[in-house]
Amino acid sequence: MTKFVAGSKGELEYLKRIVPYRDQMVKDHPDSPQEGFEYFTSEDYRYSHGGGHNLMVEKFVSGGLKMAFDMIKLFAKQMPKMIKGRRECFTDLKPYLDEIETTGTLLKKEHPLLATQPNFDIWEKLSKYAWDKWQIRIGFTEMPEQFVFKGKTILFRYAIVCIQEMKKSEIDQAPEISAGTEVIRVYKELGLAVNDLARWLREKYNVHCQSNHPLGGLTNTTPLAGKAGLGWQGRNGLLITPWYGQRQRIAPIFIEEKLFEFTDSAQHKWIEDFCQNCGRCERSCPTGAIYSEKRVSAENVPGIGVTRTCIDRIKCFPQFNATMGCSICVKVCPFSQGDGIYDQLKAAHLKRLQN
Repeated sequence: MTKFVAGSKGELEYLKRIVPYRDQMVKDHPDSPQEGFEYFTSEDYRYSHGGGHNLMVEKFVSGGLKMAFDMIKLFAKQMPKMIKGRRECFTDLKPYLDEIETTGTLLKKEHPLLATQPNFDIWEKLSKYAWDKWQIRIGFTEMPEQFVFKGKTILFRYAIVCIQEMKKSEIDQAPEISAGTEVIRVYKELGLAVNDLARWLREKYNVHCQSNHPLGGLTNTTPLAGKAGLGWQGRNGLLITPWYGQRQRIAPIFIEEKLFEFTDSAQHKWIEDFCQNCGRCERSCPTGAIYSEKRVSAENVPGIGVTRTCIDRIKCFPQFNATMGCSICVKVCPFSQGDGIYDQLKAAHLKRLQN
């Protein structure tokens, strides 16, 4: 029997409905990780952390009275649309789920766009729409099963990976509430954006697709974005990109067919060596949560090789929870310092290797 892990009401209903059909979908792998937020509702976390803790209570109590007041204002402003976005990424799937339950399968017809793959013109239009309306950059790749969180399932195998910037001026205030506010703002905006982009694909090109909210999603998006050529994992486990360093959030849109050319690339893999020599995030972490040496979590991942665990989440999460995202490691990362820094750091890294 499948055991459901914690999640939103919409997610739990979605997972319940597709259980009988999981073998037709993209389901978790034996090496799949457990999602962070759900780990912190698990018995393992409660026992390791003293037992009986509620995340929302911890969030409001640990920061003191002023922080609690600021959080209340933040939640009042941002949470309605956050909840709306999380709910709609599942309610938008109702036609697919109804079809699966009626026919026993999601009827697959050869999509006319397969004949014109890789559809450069449509990819350009999608990229332009994503940027002009939402300031989102995109990549495209195939989804390894190891990236599906434990106990989860997605409908489709191919992923449009979306990233959206967190403003440097706000993240530079970390761990103050203004940085946490920016984290929450981008979670909200990116969630609404991927729902909108998925609807755009359905309405304009009849593409079967599934958007997934960046907060408490179904998949491990950092290595997925790395596989899609958008960046690479830094020492603290977060994605580093040429545009924003670590100042972004990630969300995917899963589609049924390989309609576009993969953007897969290992051109950013040099970041791993740079981070090993840098260590600024590790030294700056107030809880000592960042490992000096990454720990292998999954091997033989198609297209990427190995994934690694970078932080002790038991140490990290109380600080993360109390400060609405902490972001100290994001703030101090050399790659997060502004325009042009990626190329400067790469040039300095290559010069060091030559000497």
